[in-house]
Amino acid sequence: MTKNYKGYTLVEILIVVTVLVILGLSVLISVNPAAQIFKGYDSRRKSDLQKIKTAMESYYADHDCYPALPLRDAQDRPSYVCGSDVLDPYLPSMPCDPNTDTPYTIYLSPPNTTCPQKYAVYAEIYSFFDKDGNSIPYCPKTIAISSPGLSFEELSVGCSNVEICANHYGCRNGACQWISGYEAPACTPNYCTSTCGQDSLESANAYCQNANNACQ
Repeated sequence: MTKNYKGYTLVEILIVVTVLVILGLSVLISVNPAAQIFKGYDSRRKSDLQKIKTAMESYYADHDCYPALPLRDAQDRPSYVCGSDVLDPYLPSMPCDPNTDTPYTIYLSPPNTTCPQKYAVYAEIYSFFDKDGNSIPYCPKTIAISSPGLSFEELSVGCSNVEICANHYGCRNGACQWISGYEAPACTPNYCTSTCGQDSLESANAYCQNANNACQ
């Protein structure tokens, strides 16, 4: 007796392969490996900032000051070297950005003091839909942790060097002049006071006559 064995036709095989490819691509698109990698980086950044915050508060509890950091970053803001032991034994090695291997920026207040009483630590994030990424004025894609006494205005100044105020003033043509409203001004240096940070309008104009102080 002859038995008939029916195998898969080429068309059926192609259909199955096509369906599997489509399903695989759908899963790949939904997972989005690049987005997952960036999300992982952001989670690491948040974890690093919390570790630094815990160490900073422990340091303050023992010294009545936050640590003064003499090193400064490219924008002349307080920073530190990756792996620094500046917070040892509270934090043996200072962490750095997991993607760029650059240090997180630290802002200290008052500036240029040996006994800071306030601080903020900033990290740039990549996730487009992270609600915390655009909560600091003038500092897009930035998250931060800070000391209890740091004001929201100082938090913004620490990462942008732009003060939040109703009107910004700057030196133009040798005189202190209004340059913009609430929005971030296009030129620097700028000030929140109509005397460009000086004691009086006369001293402000004398200050502004120095070309080095002109709003660029």
